[in-house]
Parts: sequence; structure tokens; C-alpha cells
Amino acid sequence: MMPNRLTETEATLAITDRAWRAEMIRAYGPDAVLRHGFRPTASGLAGTRLRETFDARRRAVKEWRDERRPHA
Repeated sequence: MMPNRLTETEATLAITDRAWRAEMIRAYGPDAVLRHGFRPTASGLAGTRLRETFDARRRAVKEWRDERRPHA
């Protein structure tokens, strides 16, 4: 694990998570993440801002998880 890379992936994850949460609230209201966060509606429809933020967050989660794993 490279500390600078881990810090970078954590920061990216935080930014993308905030963007996705804001888009969820815009689309579904103040309890959106609690009510829809683990449903198919959380990803939004293709071509929407919600889908863009969902996909960015998903990529950021993968990069963060990959960075936390020991490197061979």
C-alpha cells in the first residue's frame, strides 16, 4: 500500500460519495440515501446525472478497495 495513493483514493471516494448523495437527495428527497441507497433506483437511469455520479462513486470504491489490499 502506498500511503499517498491511499490518501488520494480516499479523497476521491469522499468527493464522489458527496456528489452521489447530493444527486440522490435532488432526485428523491432528504431521506433518499436511507430509502433508496441499496435499491436499483440508487444507480439512476442511463444518461442521467444520478447514473454518472453512481458510476463515479462505484469506480472510486473499487480503486480505494484495491489500494487497501496488499500489493504483490
